Amino acid sequence: MKSVQDIWRLRLTEYIKETRMYLRYMFNDHLLFVLIFVVGGGAYWYQGWLKSIPADFPAAFVIAFLLTLTTTFAHVRTLLKEADIVFLLPLERKMSPYFRNALIFSYISQLYSIIAATLIMIPMYVKVFPVHQYDLMLLFIQLLLIKWWNQWIQWKMTIFPDRFSQFMDVLIRFFLNFLLLYFLISKEYPFVMTLYLIIVLYAYYFVRITKNKPLKWEYLIEAENRRRNNFYRIAHLFTDVPKLKNQVKHRKWMNWIFNLISHQQKNTYLYLFTRSFMRTGDYFGIFVRLLVIGAVILFLVPLSFVGYIFLAASLLFLTGIQLVRLHKQYEMFIIPQLYPVSNKAKVNSFLTLLFIMLVIQEAVFAIAVFMKKGFGFSIGHLAVNLLFIYVFVYLYIKKRFLTQS
Repeated sequence: MKSVQDIWRLRLTEYIKETRMYLRYMFNDHLLFVLIFVVGGGAYWYQGWLKSIPADFPAAFVIAFLLTLTTTFAHVRTLLKEADIVFLLPLERKMSPYFRNALIFSYISQLYSIIAATLIMIPMYVKVFPVHQYDLMLLFIQLLLIKWWNQWIQWKMTIFPDRFSQFMDVLIRFFLNFLLLYFLISKEYPFVMTLYLIIVLYAYYFVRITKNKPLKWEYLIEAENRRRNNFYRIAHLFTDVPKLKNQVKHRKWMNWIFNLISHQQKNTYLYLFTRSFMRTGDYFGIFVRLLVIGAVILFLVPLSFVGYIFLAASLLFLTGIQLVRLHKQYEMFIIPQLYPVSNKAKVNSFLTLLFIMLVIQEAVFAIAVFMKKGFGFSIGHLAVNLLFIYVFVYLYIKKRFLTQS
């Protein structure tokens, strides 16, 4: 029989191997192009904004808030499976090395958010506050410690899986983290020491109440399956994921949309694709998220006319690329293949749906631009990006992805 250390090493190896395989598909040339453009454009705008940052800008509040978001929210990847509740439950008292490795792995794998947030906040921090390199190093070290404290508390909270306890814990930790980071950035060291004392007492409280408490195996396995399925759902936007457990929601409030599609033979796949798009969380969710994120950014961030065009076009491009997988939704089903509908009609139906969804997204973007810049900006924005959508859907998507279908 393998030791618990061997079990952890085997599962970690399998997890890394599977993750790397899907990441190769996810970070393809399309996504990398958009990421490079967005990151480069964002960095250019951020640099220009820092040159004219208002004197009354609440930099300490903003920096503390953003760093609090990255330190407070944490999770532990246990890599548990359904069968473990039968085969590993008898070994619970010997599983400490396994879960210690899981906690350390989870902590290290989530440090990227701390590093990214720190790199983003450093220019503002240096611009507003008189700091030295040792101050930056000290701040980063304390961020690492705060993150570990949150990670450890989050692990202890798995003993109390009810939602109210989980919510209250996150609320308390968020409040403590924010105050600590705010006073740390403001160099109010007496308050910092007081908050560190409270944090230590909070940790000691969890040591006491979780002592000799059994693990909640059902909760841990359910949480692990949920995170694994979330990753599969994102990867499915770029490639086929056999292990994905799709979640379908009825969404009765959207049934009226299906009545807009005429009941003709040529619209068979248009109806099927629309139904899949509306009821499958993968496609509908990514569309809504990018729509909301894009509208908020276009409304809040001051850009030039060209900047608005390229930002919206990048989001439209990213949305379209991720919705391409919808075209293969029914390839593994036999019944749709018996329909007297040509493959050309199937391709045209998908392109029609994709074109309509991107036009809806661009219309929302144009409204956000109108609210920020006025009628002229929004009309020009709409005209240019409608042309982009047509070329993108009926030339690029059709030629690159659907010619072999």
